[in-house]
Amino acid sequence: MNNVIKIGIIAFLSSFITLQAAEFESNVALSSEYMWRGMTQSDGQAAVSGGFDISGESGAYFGVWGSNVEYGDDATMELDYYLGYAGETEGGLSYDIGYLLYDFPGADYDAEEIYLGLGYSFFGVTYSAGQDDAPDNVEFSVALGESGVGLTYGDYDEIGKYTILSYDLPMDLAGLTVSLSWNDIDYDDDLAEDDDVIAITLSM
Repeated sequence: MNNVIKIGIIAFLSSFITLQAAEFESNVALSSEYMWRGMTQSDGQAAVSGGFDISGESGAYFGVWGSNVEYGDDATMELDYYLGYAGETEGGLSYDIGYLLYDFPGADYDAEEIYLGLGYSFFGVTYSAGQDDAPDNVEFSVALGESGVGLTYGDYDEIGKYTILSYDLPMDLAGLTVSLSWNDIDYDDDLAEDDDVIAITLSM
């Protein structure tokens, strides 16, 4: 499907979130390296990212997020467009179902996923179904209470299995929150050399 059509569909669906009842949130971050599912997306370089989310009282939401990337080709930026529906049952089970488009301006490729996330207390699981031959991904996460420590394990089909250990520091730096993460991936079929990366992120 043409990217213009995809984005048009997302914009059309997001219009169901009325402005009167909408909540707007934005974010910006500076990272020592852009890490995603245990893999570097900036080839050891720092990354600046940011985006915004619009959500409605019904649980519907829409958002855009972007970051610089370095793959050794024509792609220099990643733009993500997503929409979905999230909420929580009376029993405390949270859910999130949506669509996500990864777009890379200047490159001749993109990727799409339909995802379903479930969470209860400090535990979570998310299944992402890749579209148009994109691989599927399943991810399990647990937060160690209110300590700021989180552990994530994922299985990215035909790519590899990854582990992420993160820590949100109980402090801020000039109004910015500080987080650390250790990222590791075990690639399938020796696609690339396995590597551990420690990244630091300042966000607001």
